[in-house]
Amino acid sequence: MSVHVTVVVPAPPGEAWRRWADFSRWGEWNPYCVEAALNGPLAPGSRLDLHLRHPRGRDYYTRPVLTVVEPERELTWQARGLGVRATTATRLDPEPDGTLMTIAADVDGPLAITYRLTVTDRTQALMYVGMLDALTDSFRE
Repeated sequence: MSVHVTVVVPAPPGEAWRRWADFSRWGEWNPYCVEAALNGPLAPGSRLDLHLRHPRGRDYYTRPVLTVVEPERELTWQARGLGVRATTATRLDPEPDGTLMTIAADVDGPLAITYRLTVTDRTQALMYVGMLDALTDSFRE
């Protein structure tokens, strides 16, 4: 499984980064976020508590750990389960019209098929497109 979604956010990288990395406020603009919290500093090793809503309406919880934090450049987290590693990486690159944001999600491990049965490539792409579109819209309001 590998999903890549890209959008140009109409804000400079610093502003886009601040909104994307402010997990406590995700629920204000992110249509798939019920609640989010960062446990610890915005640094590798800190855990996220994410209460998300699947596009079909089911709520689910995940507790990934931040693995890469490069302000205004990259934010990556990884959720682990028995035989599964789900990695989500967000990259920010300056563009003349704002910030090119790319989310890349990948799942691997011997039991990755179990994850793929619940969150298909299509579902994952739908969620990330919705998130990035909402992030973009939040700068236009």
